[in-house]
Amino acid sequence: MTDFIKLEMHAHTKGGSSCAQADENALARIYAEAGYGGVVLTNHCCEASFSLYPGNSYSEKLDFYFSLYRKFCAALREKGLKPFLGSEVRAYDAEGYFSEYLLYGVSEGFFYDHQPLYTLTQKELFALCEKNGVFMAQSHPFRTGVKAGYYGYLHGAEAYNGHIHHENRNATARAFAEGCSLKMISGTYFHAEDQSPDGGILLPAGVETDGELAAFLFANQPRLIEDGRVLP
Repeated sequence: MTDFIKLEMHAHTKGGSSCAQADENALARIYAEAGYGGVVLTNHCCEASFSLYPGNSYSEKLDFYFSLYRKFCAALREKGLKPFLGSEVRAYDAEGYFSEYLLYGVSEGFFYDHQPLYTLTQKELFALCEKNGVFMAQSHPFRTGVKAGYYGYLHGAEAYNGHIHHENRNATARAFAEGCSLKMISGTYFHAEDQSPDGGILLPAGVETDGELAAFLFANQPRLIEDGRVLP
């Protein structure tokens, strides 16, 4: 029987996302204590966050973005946890509404080799993900102020988002994913030390790389963790 670990799919660290208050060391400690085996860092890739980063060029700002990821990797490995690279990319439509998309299976080159991802439409971002084997899921698609993206340009959707200060309408998100035959994922949406990890998926313990994580998501509907419970 395959062994599994609990994997957090949606987490931010201080400095990488303006709304995050916990640094990588606090995150690593909290997830180790909660019995998780790994975390995907999904710091925001949006104009609002990047405007605050040091550097003048987009490349220089990416250098800072990935310096935080390397600190995250070191902190998790010290606690015996697996670090994975992800991102939460924001896209706007012609009417000014935004949606956010969680990407899995990305590499640093995926960012450096293309125009800023937050300047793309959902359709353009999806095409880029398709070309590069990146799994794209909409985060909290029915949160107040967020517009659900077009299901035809998605691989999955966040059926559970555990952020305690937002109205995420998780039941509606699950119905959306099921009705559109999208893979369902789950995340705590970790930001601060007062949050207890309560979301994520079960991941085969043998998965080690970002590419292997994406391949698993493409090929399987993972078992979800919701409210701290592993669903059947």
